Amino acid sequence: MIRVPLVAVLVLALQGSVFASGPDDPLPVRGQLPFKLLFLDPAPAAADLEPAGEARLALHATYENTMVATDELVHLFGETGFAAYDGRVTLPVLTSVAGSQPSGTAFILDGETLRTVLDARVGIARRLEVGIEVPFLSHGRGFLDGPIDSYHDRIHLPDGGRTGFAHNEFRAGYIGNGETVYFDEPPGGFRLGDIVVSVAGMLVRQRGRMPAVSGSLSAKLPTGGFRELQGSGSADYGGALRISRRWGRATLHAGSAYNVLGEWRLAPGVPLHNSRSLYAAFAFSATPRIHLVAQALRTSGPFPSRSGNDLGKVAMEIAAGFRCHLPGGVALEWALVENLVPYYNTPDVGTFFGVSYRTLPARPANASHSISSPPPNP
Repeated sequence: MIRVPLVAVLVLALQGSVFASGPDDPLPVRGQLPFKLLFLDPAPAAADLEPAGEARLALHATYENTMVATDELVHLFGETGFAAYDGRVTLPVLTSVAGSQPSGTAFILDGETLRTVLDARVGIARRLEVGIEVPFLSHGRGFLDGPIDSYHDRIHLPDGGRTGFAHNEFRAGYIGNGETVYFDEPPGGFRLGDIVVSVAGMLVRQRGRMPAVSGSLSAKLPTGGFRELQGSGSADYGGALRISRRWGRATLHAGSAYNVLGEWRLAPGVPLHNSRSLYAAFAFSATPRIHLVAQALRTSGPFPSRSGNDLGKVAMEIAAGFRCHLPGGVALEWALVENLVPYYNTPDVGTFFGVSYRTLPARPANASHSISSPPPNP
């Protein structure tokens, strides 16, 4: 059933006239914590919509390294180094730490995740567009732990206790509310996640000092395997408001989203909260073809706030990079993603890469003739 609307949107995109991110759009980088990737959380976007009959098609990927855990685990392994359990957080260790906490909860996320997204948006009316986001996730042990620790040590940055944990391991665990989730091996494979469909409408067009304003409604479908950490196993729904304002070579974007979440089928006893996000982005046209983009994202995730457990705290991530439009309609974009607060609820570092294509709108069959032919003599 899911393949029918997916194929329909892609066919419309291929027949449409525009494939690309807008030159001064925000970077489509959402909150990257692996547990939060299971739930709906729209990425930052501009208020602009696709014109009727036109479309965008983009492929982008974010690769991030994560080493976060309950405070007690970080203190234990950070102070004792590899002397504590050879730096490996086994299920008995995680269970013991959870039992010692007033909240009775503990978590760990240690590994690297690649999230690749095929995104299509199609204008279906003057002020209305539909979209589809098809993500693929891959979890693994990775290779960045050593370089990150060396970098922190070289410029004397705090390491968050990560040097006490074994390098290039995979651990994903959560204990609390009578539920136990624990992986000591990556699920493996490059697998389909939860597909998101959306509809957006233009509320106000930019005129004078008035910014452009649009709103969107989204639904996340449970198409990913929740047992392999590819999705939550339930449907989520959300709404977002987006604002964009241009001044010459500069563009400012802001937006907010609210998401109504279903259960986490891998741990249905965990009392999830509806999530919120807020972002601001600034784009500057350094040259006619190159835009520099920087943005900050604030997210309140689905997990409840617990003593000694940072999953329920507000997370802050930043991304900074560029978008380059090349001849022939090819556009490339890249960014570095970094955490911004000292809580253990965001990835340590990540990188984003995207590629998209743009063609000019199709012209009527007689357009070239009418333009090139001289006007008739009076």
